[in-house]
Amino acid sequence: MGFREKTAWIAVLSIAAIYGFYFWSAVRSGPHASADLFTLTVTVVGLIIVQIVLTTAASIFSPKDAQTPRDERDRLIALRATRVAYSGLATSVVFAAFFGAFNPPIVFNTNALLFVLVASEILRYVCQIIQYRRDA
Repeated sequence: MGFREKTAWIAVLSIAAIYGFYFWSAVRSGPHASADLFTLTVTVVGLIIVQIVLTTAASIFSPKDAQTPRDERDRLIALRATRVAYSGLATSVVFAAFFGAFNPPIVFNTNALLFVLVASEILRYVCQIIQYRRDA
């Protein structure tokens, strides 16, 4: 498994775990709960710290692989994955805007749009992993 695939796995697992906990707590709070900026800030900072630590650990265990520059194959995989994720993001935003017309609470709208963004990022990394596995 190459370094870029490892970082994609790190991203998928850390985003799913940390934002999964955030959205689980948001759903438990209910649609009329107040916006908790502190929880969102802790979530984002926690995700950044976890990804930095795990990516640094992955680069320490395989320094030669981590220093390899991105080649055309890596760029093509990233481009394809971004294209798929953008399509999912655009479609999901249209649905979120449609359901936003029913006047749900603002906290629900905000969390729905954040969920769409997080889901598209997970989709992007999963597409990268699939392409790396397919080419391996």
